[in-house]
Amino acid sequence: MGTTRIKVIDLSSDQDKVKTKKRAEKPAGIPPEPETEKPQTEQTATTGEQQKSAQQSPAAKEVKSQPKKSQKVKKISTHHMGMNYLKATKSIDKNQNYSLSDAIDLLYKTSFTKFDPTVELHINVTDKNIKANVTFPHAVEAKAKEKKYLVFGDKKTDDSKNIIWADEKTIEHIESGRLKPKRDFDLVIAAPKYMPQLAKVAKILGPAGMMPNPKNQTITETPTKVIESSKESSGMDLRTDPTAPIIHTKIGKLSFKPAQIEENLKTLIFAIGPTKIQKITLKSTMSPPIKLDVSTIQK
Repeated sequence: MGTTRIKVIDLSSDQDKVKTKKRAEKPAGIPPEPETEKPQTEQTATTGEQQKSAQQSPAAKEVKSQPKKSQKVKKISTHHMGMNYLKATKSIDKNQNYSLSDAIDLLYKTSFTKFDPTVELHINVTDKNIKANVTFPHAVEAKAKEKKYLVFGDKKTDDSKNIIWADEKTIEHIESGRLKPKRDFDLVIAAPKYMPQLAKVAKILGPAGMMPNPKNQTITETPTKVIESSKESSGMDLRTDPTAPIIHTKIGKLSFKPAQIEENLKTLIFAIGPTKIQKITLKSTMSPPIKLDVSTIQK
């Protein structure tokens, strides 16, 4: 074992002396004492919490500090409604279904446009797939639009500019959007053998109401007969909206006489069928809607 030396310091002297101590030497073969971890003090824990709070983004602190907003009640915006429109709505009771004569009378009183507006009819129906062809007693359009036909057939029997003679490549053009229904053609006629191939574009032709169907005789070996009968029909084709059971159409101009508006309206209603109609709304361009009582409409 080693010896310990102790040096005494005289505090009264001017010289600084350091107390020295020689530790006892341990014999060889004895392992050193393991170091023990110091317990974490309260100061260290507090410092860690401060670091975490410092790492939080300023945006998060702002969100916490902001008070909760109270729920606001939505208000109906009237910024798009002019004074004339709001004045016209005062003449119409929104909760009342008017008779045909009273509705047509209000139609003329509530119009405030400086041009000749179109008379519109919006009909809620019970069936999503209603189609009709209506020939009005008083022409709605000054000049009827010429129909364009897309024909899938083996023989080109007509060189008319309004007929597109189609084949397998035409189906690819419809898929790619090169040919579009209602823009490039108004009616599709096909021979029976082309129907399996047309199934590829059914999702395009179907919503447009142009998928060939045996009910309207558009699946045939003699397409020229269908084209001739279609040309003879000068009426207006009506069908429900692709997204809802409703028909949007026009029945004339406000420059028509009230009797002419009434005759066109009745012709349209009975072409669809009164039993299939749930609600009718009559209006002109930029004017407020007028609800009609379907039961008052008679031939």
